[in-house]
Amino acid sequence: MQKDYINKLEHLRRYLKKSYEQEFEIAANGTVIHNECISHCLPYAFGVCTESHSHECVGYGQLFAIFYQLKNDIPTTLHTELDEYQEHLLYYLAHQMRKVYLNTQFNANLLELDEKGALIVVDYKMKVLPKSARETKEQFFRKKGWTLHSVLVYTRKEDSFELDIQAYGSNDPRQDAWFTASSLHAIIESIKKKPEWVTIISDNGGHYHNADLMMILRHWPDWYGIWPKKWIFLEPEEAKTTIDSHHAQIAHSINRHVKLGFDISSGKDIENAISGICGTSLGLFANSQNAFSTESGKGRNKLPGISNWFEWSWPIVGEYSGYIQARDIANLGTWTSFSPKDLEKLQSKTIEKPNPSVSTPTISENSWMVLLPNDTGFIDVNWSN
Repeated sequence: MQKDYINKLEHLRRYLKKSYEQEFEIAANGTVIHNECISHCLPYAFGVCTESHSHECVGYGQLFAIFYQLKNDIPTTLHTELDEYQEHLLYYLAHQMRKVYLNTQFNANLLELDEKGALIVVDYKMKVLPKSARETKEQFFRKKGWTLHSVLVYTRKEDSFELDIQAYGSNDPRQDAWFTASSLHAIIESIKKKPEWVTIISDNGGHYHNADLMMILRHWPDWYGIWPKKWIFLEPEEAKTTIDSHHAQIAHSINRHVKLGFDISSGKDIENAISGICGTSLGLFANSQNAFSTESGKGRNKLPGISNWFEWSWPIVGEYSGYIQARDIANLGTWTSFSPKDLEKLQSKTIEKPNPSVSTPTISENSWMVLLPNDTGFIDVNWSN
């Protein structure tokens, strides 16, 4: 009996890890598609399906069959614990489903790009520490390094995308809303042909997913003449984009630089180490003072429920012009709207335009061109961890 259970569970594990998520259907524009199989219907999983389902997946049904059989073969005193295990497994599958859906949003937003817009992908790399080819163990500890913030800017070219990458570093170890806003300010000021609108994609870390930054973007049309069309938050370390490969290239370039006998002891050394990466430039913040921290005695800026919303928008025309809008997940759910009057009550600290002191970014010798993603109408879902 034990061997039989082991075989069944191994088949189930393989199916849930590899085959299950390949059955989801998502349109090229990032919207979910109805599936007659209830086990693979994303609209049903997200609670928005209004159509009927004719069958369910046999492989997915094995999950419940195994747990049902286990209940018949173990003492009743263990049933509560078994139910908890089943519930945890269902939570895992829900996470997998959400991850697969969010992964497709990157290509979907690339396909939305036109000559007037830009797609910006942002992420903080782990702190870059000083390194030396002759470093001792004692020298390794208690290091103070640089916070490195990577910003990938996609702009549309005919039949391809041109990728401009800028990384901004600072010896200030904080990763907060003000550092992020300052970094984005530096990017916007360095773009030769400013886009009319931008879409931003990031993970949902607190340095991005916070009320301060969402309120700051509301002022972008006035400050920069750029409409922040939307900001999509992805699952941390799960939804993969080009920026993950870029960070791997940075780490490899720095390690190679050190192995060649050079030291990493200043921002200039980092510039030299990553100078060969296509489409990449580096600038350093001399001072990234947090404007919010200077207003002592005041409360925090708030947007109640912010942790529940993973797509944000700042309309500039129509009924909701001047509002901040948010919803549960990209392309799904109804918008929750914060009117200008609401925002006046929720804003406790002054919103100021960043004005960081930034070194002149380096100029990359080679551009980075990216091919168009699949636009046949469907997105192939074929990932596995």
